[in-house]
Order: sequence, then C-alpha cells, then structure tokens
Amino acid sequence: MERYDVIVLGGGLLGSSVAMHLAERGVGSIAVLDVDLGGRYSSSELNAGGVRATWRSPINVELSLASIEFYEGVRDEVGFDQKGYLWMYDAARWPAALEALAWQNATHGLGVRALTPDEIAAHCPLLDQLDGVAGATFSPRDGLLNPNLVKELYRARARASAATVRFENYSYVVAVDPEPDKVVVRALKFQEFSPAGARAIKAILCDAIPPEDAAAVKLTADVVVNCTGAWARRVAPLYGHVVPVRPVRRQIAIAHARDVDLRPYGMFVDPSGVYFHRESTHILAGWADPGEDDDFQFRYDGEAWFEDKIWPVLAARMSRCAQMRHRSGWAGLYEYTPDLCGVLGFAPGHERVVEAFGFTGRGAMQSWAAGRAAAELVTARRFETLDCSPLRPDRFADGALVHEALSI
Repeated sequence: MERYDVIVLGGGLLGSSVAMHLAERGVGSIAVLDVDLGGRYSSSELNAGGVRATWRSPINVELSLASIEFYEGVRDEVGFDQKGYLWMYDAARWPAALEALAWQNATHGLGVRALTPDEIAAHCPLLDQLDGVAGATFSPRDGLLNPNLVKELYRARARASAATVRFENYSYVVAVDPEPDKVVVRALKFQEFSPAGARAIKAILCDAIPPEDAAAVKLTADVVVNCTGAWARRVAPLYGHVVPVRPVRRQIAIAHARDVDLRPYGMFVDPSGVYFHRESTHILAGWADPGEDDDFQFRYDGEAWFEDKIWPVLAARMSRCAQMRHRSGWAGLYEYTPDLCGVLGFAPGHERVVEAFGFTGRGAMQSWAAGRAAAELVTARRFETLDCSPLRPDRFADGALVHEALSI
C-alpha cells in the first residue's frame, strides 16, 4: 500500500495548481491521480482560454484578480495576452452592466470602461454592424492565455519543489474511504497502449466502464482533494456526498474569414452569448446551448452547427464575416452547479476530504488562486489569504447560493 500526505483526484488546471501550492507549502508527498493527464477530454484543454476579473460577485472577482496578478508575472511562460474583454450588451442588460462597472471599479479598481456603439467601432473597426448593441464594457486587465502552458507550469513547479510529487496517469478511482486517521483510495491502473488503449479513457470518462486488464492499487493519505471537475458527480458519492454538478457539453468552432484579423484584440462577447477571439489568423467562437442535456459526451456537431449558431452572429457584427469558411471544432464539458460558481471547502461530514470543483467557465482564470485556497485548507485547516467560505460545499443545502450574474 502506497502512503502519501495528500492525494489529489484530477490533474487538470485546478488539480495541478493544488499540487503546486501544496508542494510550495512544504507538504512532503503528493500523488495526483487522473485517467487522462494528457487532457484530450479535459475541460482544462478544451476551453477558450479566456481570463477576466470582471465578475459581479466579490469572491469571483477576488479569485480571478489574484490569478491574473500571477499570470502577469509569468506572461511569457503561459502566453498571457492581456488585450482585454469587449463585452457587448443589448438595451435590456445595459443598465445592470453600468451598475456593475461602477462597483467593479470602486471596489476592486479594475479600470473597466463603458463604450458607446461609436466607441466600440473605433476600438475595433471590424465591428461595423452594431444593431441591437446599446453599449459595451472594456476591461483592460483581462485577456487570453494558453491553458496547457498554465497547467504544465503548475506541474513543473510542483516537480521542482522539495516534495515528492507523482502524477499518476491512467488511474481510475473506484473507491474513496475516509477513516479516522487516513483516507483509503482504491484505483484501477491501466496502460494506454494495452488492449484497453485510448478507448478505455473515453469509455471511463463517458460511460464509467472500467478498463480491461487493469491492476487494482490501494493508496492512503492524510487528506484527499477532489478536483475532478465535471466528473465530481461520480467521484463525490464514493465518499458519501451527492453533489449538484451537471456535465454539459460546450462546443467551439474554428473558422476563417478573409481580411479579418483579430490578433490585435482580446475576447469579444456578443449580446447573443456567442464569444469569439483570434486563433492565430483564424477565429475561435463558442456558444452554450441552454437546452443541452446533462451528458458526458464530446461529439462536435460540425459545420452544420457552425452555420446555424455561430456564423449568423459573427456575420451580423462584422460584414467581412459574410464569407466565412469553417475549419474545425471540438466539444468539451462545462460543470454546472446551481449557482454556476465553484465549490471549495471540506466535504460535509469529512475533515480529511477537500472539494475543489465546479469552476465552470473559469477554471483557467481562477485556477491559481483556487488551488492556493485548497492548499491552505489542507495544511492550515482554514483560508489564509482569500476568504472562500461563500463557496463551501454545503451552501446548496443551506440555500446560501453565490449570486453571480455574468456567466457566458
């Protein structure tokens, strides 16, 4: 039986951040278990890479702003392109945006500006069709980064510490048993190039089908941190906590329009909810279907979806997008909670299990600070820097939801 000080379940952005912060806080031995450390189905790898502090709840602003301060210090290592968010609003939503802007600037000093339609066009002349747009906010500290580079930086720093840190790939956790003096974790270890192969990864992640020819392993730790993201609804019940996390597919398309170069700009958000930014000389655009069913599936609906949901919106904003060519796309999972905010705290009834998941749409932008907060709970048993208690796991049962009105 292998013994560690801490076992982290899930090695995406948040799990890797937790491992780094634990190592930097002097934890001696850490194991990170994941089915898919490479991230081919990870929300950490399949997102749009946006980073913003322009939220409307204090805890989301604080987590994002602390993370942005870190990214500003390593911008070249993580590809942090700090060219802002341009968020467009229709007339119905514009008054609330102006009210939030005043609070964001007065309370957090974010320097957000309000733009008229004429000022929007001056900022980005490509936006030459602004029917239905009452105004926009522009937040200069926000921007884009490369989530893979962020994740790899966290892992590299964890490995470079004095701690013993093991990132265990192809590890399918099947039991988590908290005991008075330890937590026992049982997992099935398989090899990607065994008969199970890459098919096993998808079978596990989509359908919870155990891999063939897997070896049963048993590990123990003083504390376990659950960072399994969209899969938290499967993992948390292993230690007796049924969590309200919904896996919802999010699709992203890559397209090209002649003479449309968005490289001088950051993220754009249309009143329709479609968001887009540069992807080299192409355009990356995504949209969340509010009618999407809960499901662990990664099917991308292809060019037909692009032509139905994305192209009309972009063409309505930029006349040069009237002629566009679909290139590719993908689908990943969002992890919805009832208030669309993260979960961070001790699992109800367990002093040896910390939960850190549910950061849908903000895993990249909040991972540094959220990982630090989780590491504080493990080592100090309390939050030491940011008070993340509003994100406690039992808030759903208590009705103490976080009120966040600015999710895409």
